[in-house]
Amino acid sequence: MLNTKVTKAVRLALAFGAASTAVIAQSATAQEGAEKVERIEITGSRIKRVDMEGASPVEVISTAEFEGQGRVSVAEALQSVTSNSFGSVIPSSGNSGQSQSTVSLLGAGAGRTLVLIDGKRMGSSPSLNGGGANLSSIPMAAVERIEILKDGASAIYGSDAIAGVINVILKKDFEGVSFDIQVGRPEAEGADTKQMSMAFGVSSDKGNITFVYDHQQRNPIFDRDRSYTAASMEDKNKDGLISIYDETVGISYSGATIKGPNGMLASPKCDELTKNVDGFVGVLDQGSALGGVGGGQVCGYAFANVSANMASTKRDSAMASITYELTDDLELFGRAMFSRNDSFGRYAPAAANWNNMAADNEHNPTGEVTKGYFRWYQLGNRDGEVTDYQQDYTLGLKGAFGDTAEWEVSYHKAKLDYREAGRFYLSRAGLSHNTLNNIALDSEQGIANMRATTYAENQSELDHLFAGIGFEFGELEGGAIAHYVGGEYFDMTLDSRYDAQNEAGLIGGNAGSSGGGERDVTAVFYEVAFPILDNLTLSAAYRYDDYSDFGGEGNPSVKLDYRPVDDLLLRASYSEGFRAPSLKQLNASDSIGYPRATDYVLCAQQGKSASDCTEASYEELRQGNKELGPEESSYINLGVVYSGFEDVSIKVDYFELEVEEVIDLITVQDLVDAQTAGAYDALIADRPEVKLVRNADGSIEKGYTQYDNGAFMSRKGFDVDVSYKLETAFGDFKFRNVTTILTEVGQDIFFAGPTSDAKNAPEQPAFRSQFTVNYAVDNYTINWTTDVIDSTYETEIKQPTGNGQHIVEYSGTLPTYVTHNLNMKYYSDGYGTFTLGARNLFDKGVVYDSKDKYVDYSIYNTGHIGREIFAGYNISF
Repeated sequence: MLNTKVTKAVRLALAFGAASTAVIAQSATAQEGAEKVERIEITGSRIKRVDMEGASPVEVISTAEFEGQGRVSVAEALQSVTSNSFGSVIPSSGNSGQSQSTVSLLGAGAGRTLVLIDGKRMGSSPSLNGGGANLSSIPMAAVERIEILKDGASAIYGSDAIAGVINVILKKDFEGVSFDIQVGRPEAEGADTKQMSMAFGVSSDKGNITFVYDHQQRNPIFDRDRSYTAASMEDKNKDGLISIYDETVGISYSGATIKGPNGMLASPKCDELTKNVDGFVGVLDQGSALGGVGGGQVCGYAFANVSANMASTKRDSAMASITYELTDDLELFGRAMFSRNDSFGRYAPAAANWNNMAADNEHNPTGEVTKGYFRWYQLGNRDGEVTDYQQDYTLGLKGAFGDTAEWEVSYHKAKLDYREAGRFYLSRAGLSHNTLNNIALDSEQGIANMRATTYAENQSELDHLFAGIGFEFGELEGGAIAHYVGGEYFDMTLDSRYDAQNEAGLIGGNAGSSGGGERDVTAVFYEVAFPILDNLTLSAAYRYDDYSDFGGEGNPSVKLDYRPVDDLLLRASYSEGFRAPSLKQLNASDSIGYPRATDYVLCAQQGKSASDCTEASYEELRQGNKELGPEESSYINLGVVYSGFEDVSIKVDYFELEVEEVIDLITVQDLVDAQTAGAYDALIADRPEVKLVRNADGSIEKGYTQYDNGAFMSRKGFDVDVSYKLETAFGDFKFRNVTTILTEVGQDIFFAGPTSDAKNAPEQPAFRSQFTVNYAVDNYTINWTTDVIDSTYETEIKQPTGNGQHIVEYSGTLPTYVTHNLNMKYYSDGYGTFTLGARNLFDKGVVYDSKDKYVDYSIYNTGHIGREIFAGYNISF
């Protein structure tokens, strides 16, 4: 990469240094007595300014606009913005994020997008390892607008503000009473929605009290209710065999399958189970992905007959805020927000290994002690029930003195308590007890011995003290020099605790580990804006954060905005940023998981090409790492804003983001890829806890993985925002198009390995675009929203070239994905507002690959829900 981070910093420092020289040269001719105008604070700077548009691009979207697009919640609204490039976490049944929703600007990861509420850091979700914010807890009815900063901002806000900042601004001066209700029903089964909210506000000449209650609910979608996720199998190549991975959907080899000396073996009782137990589908071909020599067989189980694909969510939130003017120059402000989020997911009976299966076991045809891959159907289906509690409080004072000085002190506390219970998992201790005492596994006593209920408590707390003062000191030709100086103190704790049996590794069909810790952070920051000329402003900021667990980190930013004419703004910025390792990544206990990977090494051993190699699940022991350090980033933005045409606004910004020392998990796939490239020994050389263990036949037995610093990430591209207003005799129109284009998606092929451009790789579209049309006439409005997701390649194949290198080859195409939302409103005279609309108006379906298999990417989740008709009513007094 020709332009390194240091080179860019030097080049920009020289350019901005020349501009600062002009500050000194022209300060003697400063203007005096300039007329005071109202100034506002916009995300990305603590210095208030006159214009909405400044040196950093900020997209401002009101709640009314999101509602006009037909979005159900704050989470769904933010997940639809174009800068959420590759999609993000949505409520999915069967994983640790079942109740979670996140946003990931530029596809850089939820932990690299800082989420604020009224400018204060939102508490990190303990279910996401303390490395991201759960948007599901924010009541949409309490939101006034959302500001999306598309720039690095660690110099202002500290850690995590690498790819941008989401600032959710809540209502503070609502007056009156408002009641809103809406219901939605997809044409396909599942995912029904219900919403209800109430808002009350009272104002006086001294202040305001606002109260909001919000209820949102969406039902689950079960795999059996969609043809492409329902369990099925077909001999597609007509060879008389059905391969477990190539020719089935929703079927697992963990039914009654035995590890043999040269591959898998179906239990001798597989046919009997298929006849007598729902879910078993008989003997299938093991397929190449599971290893073995000369083929093998498995006993399959159709888990998709009972499992939920999308989890249910039910959110209840309340917010109360107060502002009160104690004196003419002193204001008290406070806010309390409470939320409860309940989620339900269902999974098939536990799939868990039967280790050390006796040689004379009725399922074991090998005659030797071995391992079995079993579905513990006797225990019943697993139900996962998650309850998230969140409390968020802010109390502070704002004041002013002199002609220009404004100050603020505040205390902010966030407490998150997420609890998860799992029913009918396998107790390995109970299985051993049954085996030793010859208790039949399907007897009433045997089932009671083996049933286990899992329980996890994930808690985090944030205590935050803030103090800052903004003032003007010094004059330049363009006006007064604005300063802001302040400090923050954070105390953060994370406590993630699993039940003792789970922690001991005695639960089958579940994964998770305890972990946590505590840190405190002390930060000081300074920001200054030099109005060099009336139309030229140079801004700079610096922030230093001192972390109790890994040391200090300082980050600068420099910004320039220039208006050669009133209708044209040119802007540029350079900033450095960092992201601290999460407390869970640092302190996690070991946990067992079963991630999917493609074993190119085994395929090569079997004489199979990389393109014919398929994915399978492998056992993984995931470990924490107390030696993690921070990620470091740089962000460059160059932009132009033009409004010289009547009722037209054009914004174009070019960005470059680079992140070094990226904290990432060294996965099973990374270890396989390193082996194929001849870089395995170098990768594990200084990482004694990381390794890949293989069986005698070359198949993977187990992977030992860990988080570490050392990966790389880059994003380059453009943000384009064009809007146009048109007034006619038959109504008013507003057109807007927002597009985020990625010209480079740099990332490691494997951890700390060579870097490639993954633009348009699977799940990584090069652009997302949103086009909205708003039409208003008399008492009616019609809102039409079109969301466009660029086409991507279908498959990614890594080909080793030797000397630790790879090339990545892409093939196939998944089509451009276009969906439409329609929202119509009628504003009656005194009887409220009526809404009727359709999400996914033309019932755009899911995406299939070249093998006619459903592509399960979150960016296509609209098609999974299907067309949804909704109706609502609002009345305000």
